[in-house]
Amino acid sequence: MSALQAALIGVVAALSVLEGGWLGECKLREPVVTGFLVGLILGNVKEGLIIGAQLELIWMGTASIGPTAGLSIGTGGTIGTAIALSTGSGIEVAMAFGVPVSILMQFLQTLVDTAYSGPMHTVDKLIDEGGKDKQIIWIHWLCGILTFLIYLSLTFVALYFGNEAINVIVNNLPAWMTNGLNAVAKVLPALGFALLMNLLLEQDLVPYLIIGFALTAWLGMSMIGVAAVSVALAWIIYLLKRDQLNTAKPSEEEEL
Repeated sequence: MSALQAALIGVVAALSVLEGGWLGECKLREPVVTGFLVGLILGNVKEGLIIGAQLELIWMGTASIGPTAGLSIGTGGTIGTAIALSTGSGIEVAMAFGVPVSILMQFLQTLVDTAYSGPMHTVDKLIDEGGKDKQIIWIHWLCGILTFLIYLSLTFVALYFGNEAINVIVNNLPAWMTNGLNAVAKVLPALGFALLMNLLLEQDLVPYLIIGFALTAWLGMSMIGVAAVSVALAWIIYLLKRDQLNTAKPSEEEEL
């Protein structure tokens, strides 16, 4: 991996951290997006998308709720995909490096946020004083640029200077570990879906889940076919609901 490629991947990782505050939650941090960008940088868009989509399935159920710390999926997915592509490996290597990195980066983000409590107190004082908008804006930009540089630097150092060490680790992974990681990679998407359904699934939606499962498991229908059936069902429900509302509304003559 060249220095330029490592630097560009560092930019992707840093932007994935800032996207919620600076880029309006554009979902740049999602592994399927960072996988595409990393693949574009390393000249293998197809594999980058495949690995990113697999990581997306693994992490799609993770959520930071209340005091529960989430995972830094942006940096984890970016670095995991970059290592897998640069070493010619697959999802097992991306997961082996991406998951620990996402945990470490989340702890780093906690430390960074704690360090920013000092500037935030300064901002509170400036707000109380009034008329200090420019100073508040400068503090906002300073904290954001500092965060960007921290993640850019760490990612660059890990991928460029640690490239040889990473290759040694990947090439010397025992077969039992690789097989185990492959098995885990197949199980974790199901866990991700289960976590997601635990948050979103309602009792009224269970029949539709069963229909989708039956279409794919027993009839062998593709995801495009399932999506088409889902659109048709949603359309039917919309028409039925619309007719019910029209029937429930009294006519103008009855109101008079």
